[in-house]
Amino acid sequence: MSTDSDTEPYRVAEMTWREIEAALERTETLLLPVGSTEQHGHHLPLGVDVFMPEAIGERVAERSRALLAPPIWYGVSPHHTFKPGTFTISTETFQRYVFDVCASAADWGIETVLLLNGHYLAQDPELEIVVRELQEETDLTAFHVPLVNLFADVAAEIRTGDVSFHASEFETSIMLELFPELVHMDRAESVEPADESLPLTDYDALGDNKIGWALTAEDMAELTPTGNIGDPTVATEEKGEALVDAAVSNICRLVDALERND
Repeated sequence: MSTDSDTEPYRVAEMTWREIEAALERTETLLLPVGSTEQHGHHLPLGVDVFMPEAIGERVAERSRALLAPPIWYGVSPHHTFKPGTFTISTETFQRYVFDVCASAADWGIETVLLLNGHYLAQDPELEIVVRELQEETDLTAFHVPLVNLFADVAAEIRTGDVSFHASEFETSIMLELFPELVHMDRAESVEPADESLPLTDYDALGDNKIGWALTAEDMAELTPTGNIGDPTVATEEKGEALVDAAVSNICRLVDALERND
């Protein structure tokens, strides 16, 4: 359970409508974890991109007055369909769904929504558009919060692998911190990209990605036999703790500022 006798309830799915009504007296901010269900190599589960933002959102809600919405499990993942277990939906369906979820929360009193994006990089363009449409078409104040941007500075300091693009050092470390029982380090394999990437399009989450670009399922199948790109074997729980702490701290700063402004 998310609460004890000293903590106000914050997980929307576990609350009654009367508890929501009472909670709106103390906060009008909603954290919405948004991810995808897709392959993450031999060593990580399909739900990584939801497990991460939901757990980080929970830690934020424990320290602030924000509410935590049930996560969005399905995202735009056509490039991962070369392995079984991946679900993908169209950009249009995804954007409409996220928009409607947020707009319905506005109907019952939410004024600010933070989209905690665990499927960062790949799904950033869609959520940037959703945020703009929410700002223009509803009374909500909306923010797109890609996790990688929140821990990028810390990641750059603590990394030991040369490449961490998908299901590698950063995601594996975070999962070791949050859900170690779901990580199979004995199955982890390092997979380096076979060829140099084009200028401005590094195969790295912190790389020289200065332009918009995308991979197809065929591209991914050529890049990696296992599903990950980079070296997950260098991941540690200690690195994960540092990355999670950075993300939680940064989101709390924003939530606290929003609440003070209210």
